[in-house]
Amino acid sequence: MRGTSERRIQMSGAQRLVSFVLACASSVIAAGAQSQTMPGPEVKKLAVMVGRFTVEDEVKAGAMGPNSPAMKFSGTDDCRWTAGGFAVICEAALYRPGRRKYSDSSFVYYDPTSKTYRYHAVDSSGGIENKTGTVNGDVWTWLGESIFAGKPYHTRYIMKFVSADSYEYTDESGESESSMKVFVSGKETRVAATKPAKSPSTQ
Repeated sequence: MRGTSERRIQMSGAQRLVSFVLACASSVIAAGAQSQTMPGPEVKKLAVMVGRFTVEDEVKAGAMGPNSPAMKFSGTDDCRWTAGGFAVICEAALYRPGRRKYSDSSFVYYDPTSKTYRYHAVDSSGGIENKTGTVNGDVWTWLGESIFAGKPYHTRYIMKFVSADSYEYTDESGESESSMKVFVSGKETRVAATKPAKSPSTQ
């Protein structure tokens, strides 16, 4: 799973980065208190995101401003278990011919207090993304807020698993929930067509 803030939403970093680190630490501690020995079933659902994925990504025409062309990116997304099997950390790198590399690091976990999933990411522009997620069958929905040109925007990222080893995604943004439009879509495919890896505590 990846963020897309550098290509659409730019945010200042230092204060938000500190909040991100503190939020990660406190929530993982809470998750540890939930079960000292084994992750619960909600945590184990994150296994579908673990592995090395190839990425096909398209920014829609007009997403970067009036008359901006559609842009395609390709790259990889490497996700692994961390925090004793209670969280997943991902490193993504995307490329477009003639453009510099886009990269981001993200941290995903289950928050037993709010009974939702949490997503935090920092990208190569210093942009920060924070989202709250829920899952219904093969569909993961992530909602959040970001700042672009000084304005708050609502965001929605939807992942739909179309097989055991691939999912399609859309990323939406808008000044209000009703005005959100898709500005990025794509697909991630696990390099090896194998079953999702189990968390370390269950192996």
